Amino acid sequence: MPLSSPDRTNRNVQLTTAHAFDQFQRHKVNLHPNTVGKARGSRDYLQGQLIQIRNDNPNSPRITGEFRPFGSFARKTKVRPLDDVDILVMLNGLDSQVKEGVWTQAACVQITSDSSPLEPFADDDGWVKSSWILNRFKSELKKIPNYQKSEIKRTGSAVVLNLKSYDWAFDIVPALPVEDWSGSTIYYLIPDGRGNWKKTDPRIDQELVTNANQNQHGYLLSLIRLIKYWNVRSRVAPRLASYHLETLLINAFRYGYPAIESNIRWSVPSAFQKLASHVMNSCLDPKGLGPNLDADMTWEDKVKIHNAANKHAQSAQNAVHWEQQGYHEDAIAWWKNVFPNFG
Repeated sequence: MPLSSPDRTNRNVQLTTAHAFDQFQRHKVNLHPNTVGKARGSRDYLQGQLIQIRNDNPNSPRITGEFRPFGSFARKTKVRPLDDVDILVMLNGLDSQVKEGVWTQAACVQITSDSSPLEPFADDDGWVKSSWILNRFKSELKKIPNYQKSEIKRTGSAVVLNLKSYDWAFDIVPALPVEDWSGSTIYYLIPDGRGNWKKTDPRIDQELVTNANQNQHGYLLSLIRLIKYWNVRSRVAPRLASYHLETLLINAFRYGYPAIESNIRWSVPSAFQKLASHVMNSCLDPKGLGPNLDADMTWEDKVKIHNAANKHAQSAQNAVHWEQQGYHEDAIAWWKNVFPNFG
């Protein structure tokens, strides 16, 4: 039950819950439009430089010139601060074949001709080493004048370009489109961190979140960002992986029920309740290409997140209650209990 409030009316008409919540979203949760524009422009410039590398250096990885943005920035579920922008860079996989493991998610790629664009990155048996491709991308990026003072490093699946002029880094992920008999791409292979490849398909992630958001009349993205902010800033529970959290909320709201309120904040209690419930269950990879998203989570961590989400669902419900009663100062106090740095 909501806690009691002083028997008074709120005389500060400017200090409304709606105004405070709007300012919180604008200035602390959502990316600033200028930041989004600069990141997209910087991404486009990078893509042009990668094409130039291909044209100038025959020893660089042969890319097709097609790029596919992915990750939370592309799906518009990123919260402040913007720290990374992900790009799939399509490789030319002509004259190569994929061999999938029976008991593993890993896949291997083998060239079928010495004229394959992947031949410089194949070992003596013709197996294409994704780590060699990543290393070549890393060395070629260092030659671009605008990037020479940037930090460039390699992770398991990507080359990370950390620009000095911006707060965000680019995760550049080489990808091999795998086609069916008709020539349609059925999934992509990206480096697995061990020299081989693993499956992914960001098209499915984008379609799922787009459809779910449309079913919720465009309100789901804002709700996801709010709960992501809580997940990152709150210290009352272990942090969920961003993609896992996003998937849980999409699964909970994807069919339009429960309906998300147009004023968003009134649906925050429901979002926490759904998170508390869904986090206790197994979470399949929505693409059907990898292990469960909760595969590395302990039961103890699930219980802690469940309890924290339920606790904050009640606090959020208290905030909604006092706003509906006209006590905005009390409502705002409860929102401060839910979201760090609210107000």
